[in-house]
Amino acid sequence: MNTTKSVFFTALCLPIVLLLCSNDVGKAPVDDRYDRILHTVGQLLEQGHYSPQALNDQFSDKIYKTYLKELDPEKVIFQQADLKEFSKYNSLIDDEIRQTPVEFFYKVNERYKQRLNEIKTNLPNLAKKAFDFTEADSIVTDYDKRTFANNAKTQQEQWQKKLKFMALEKFIDLQDQREKATAETPKETDAALEVQAREFAKTTLDKSLDRLINKISDDDRFSMFVTTITNTMDPHTDFFMPVEKRSWDERLSGKFYGIGAIIGEENGYLKIATVSQGGPAWKTTEVNDGDLILKIGEGDKAPVDVVGYDIPDGVKLIRGDKGTTVKLTLKKVDGTIKVVPIVREELKLEETFAKSCTIKDGNQKTGYIYLPKFYTPMGDEGGRSCAADVAKEVMKLQAENVDGIVIDLRDNGGGSLYEVVQMVGLFIPDGPVVQVKNGDGRSSFLPDEDNGKVLYSGPLVVMVNEFSASASEIFAAAIQDYQRGIIVGSTSTYGKGTVQRPIPLSRLTRDENTDLGTVHLTIQKYYRINGASTQLKGVVPDLVLPGYYESYKFREKDNKTALAWDEIKKLSYKPWAKTPNMDVLRQRFRSRIDSTGLVEKVQQNSAWLSAQQDAALDLNLQKYKEKEKAVNARAKQARELFVMNKEMDVARVGEDPNASGTSVAFNTRWVNFLKKDRYLYEATKVVGDVLELTGGKSPLSMKNDR
Repeated sequence: MNTTKSVFFTALCLPIVLLLCSNDVGKAPVDDRYDRILHTVGQLLEQGHYSPQALNDQFSDKIYKTYLKELDPEKVIFQQADLKEFSKYNSLIDDEIRQTPVEFFYKVNERYKQRLNEIKTNLPNLAKKAFDFTEADSIVTDYDKRTFANNAKTQQEQWQKKLKFMALEKFIDLQDQREKATAETPKETDAALEVQAREFAKTTLDKSLDRLINKISDDDRFSMFVTTITNTMDPHTDFFMPVEKRSWDERLSGKFYGIGAIIGEENGYLKIATVSQGGPAWKTTEVNDGDLILKIGEGDKAPVDVVGYDIPDGVKLIRGDKGTTVKLTLKKVDGTIKVVPIVREELKLEETFAKSCTIKDGNQKTGYIYLPKFYTPMGDEGGRSCAADVAKEVMKLQAENVDGIVIDLRDNGGGSLYEVVQMVGLFIPDGPVVQVKNGDGRSSFLPDEDNGKVLYSGPLVVMVNEFSASASEIFAAAIQDYQRGIIVGSTSTYGKGTVQRPIPLSRLTRDENTDLGTVHLTIQKYYRINGASTQLKGVVPDLVLPGYYESYKFREKDNKTALAWDEIKKLSYKPWAKTPNMDVLRQRFRSRIDSTGLVEKVQQNSAWLSAQQDAALDLNLQKYKEKEKAVNARAKQARELFVMNKEMDVARVGEDPNASGTSVAFNTRWVNFLKKDRYLYEATKVVGDVLELTGGKSPLSMKNDR
């Protein structure tokens, strides 16, 4: 076995071994499934979490408040009388987690469904009267500034405002359509448009309520409750019911087992938007574009009525295990109803995998590698590995005789720790890559173990932004610490410095016949080889180019349950020998960027747009239009900062001749986007600076006329 992988696996296995050896876990499980899940999760958190909080009344109160917020984020479902009734549980949830039967969830769940049914029943009455969009009115959107209704009448007023806002948005849309209509088309009056808008709002809200009542199950809401508990321990300790776990694995591996069709939505129905040629659905010859999906059945089980389902919920039911059968009840375009069994096959999310381009400008050719995730085979020996794929792309670019390489980790939320270690090894000869520390304080490190091999030794630039997280931060930090390349991007990356391991609850209860779900448990923190954690602080780039969402509050440091930043002992490692003078590099970079005012403009726009998120929403037509116009103008201005007027010369490397039409179309759009990507252009300029400062070649003859 590969030593790095062995060390990694051993380190991750320790907490689960301790749990399996415990005499308390798995003894006399209670009959109720929810009780079994909650008690097992509680024991797992207490005994296995990296930094467990005490399961006491304070912890209970956090869960109480957060779960109610998750269920009712607008404070329009529960009433103050409900909260008064629930309040006795705010110090009892910790007892339920440990040993007492589940009560809080059942109490809240039943009241939740009761209130939703009451609201749905009363909805038609709220939409009978015409809305006056000329009066002064607004809706408060900040959760902390809103209040729960003190009675049914006040609650009806809340929902009427919600309806009015939805109708206002539709009314403006209808007005815009009227203005664009041809002269031959009769112009409808504002009064007629208001009726249409009000009916649209009522229908849309009714569908939304129907989904919450009939399509979101008790299991879904219980899963949300358990996730609230695990997330209170830390933001990345998650709970997954079986279907949710499968979706997670699919995203991480870049493949799934499905029917080969793109699912859309039409008037409350799921619809077959496109059947992929050669896929399982196509092979049946009975599934066509435009078919409406009425029911989805798993093998011989009773089918589920999916009318009113959202696309993600429907897709979860369509996907499953390789070789299993899903039965779709379809309403054909001619009105006939047909049940079509389809055997699931492996499908791949091509947009998940690494791909490369070359960028020519003057006498410089830059290689560009896009990596959206650190994907891994997930136990499938034939599956794809991001480290292996990136190595292939590097070799393709070397065959193209590129002068430098840019690796784009923008929006890359992370993935496999093992893969990132292997990928760093492509660019350094040897040495430690990342440190990991267990909850007991013991630390170890994961090294590059490719016997001193370096696949690529030329100029390297790594692009990151505020959404680059976890494995992306490990890669960027290692490249930065070794001074192997230049990190370019937002003022800091996301700031996730924790490691999770999936632990099936059935293993702990010793009941392999019942899938109780899986906990992704935080068991370690990782650290840079210089000893600093990326937790909370992220990676600060060498050259700062702030992102569009720079000022928004979503990073790890903005989460109240995030673990703290700390540092451990620095390791011994040898920096890359051929490095540019960073002071000169930064001076050149700033002179280019400052001349355009790019950084200042991006930061100003991001701060202004972020401030609008919690602002009250106007229900006055004129004020709403003024606000919408200002936001749209500012957003347009902000996005234009990231787009160049003149296109770069970008060419795809190694296009698969057997690629599907969908894949080719995706790659074409991707290349067209890159041609005007301002930040990618700036990254290629940095490659040129590195070349000159390290004696690689003369500076580029590229003009700053983008």
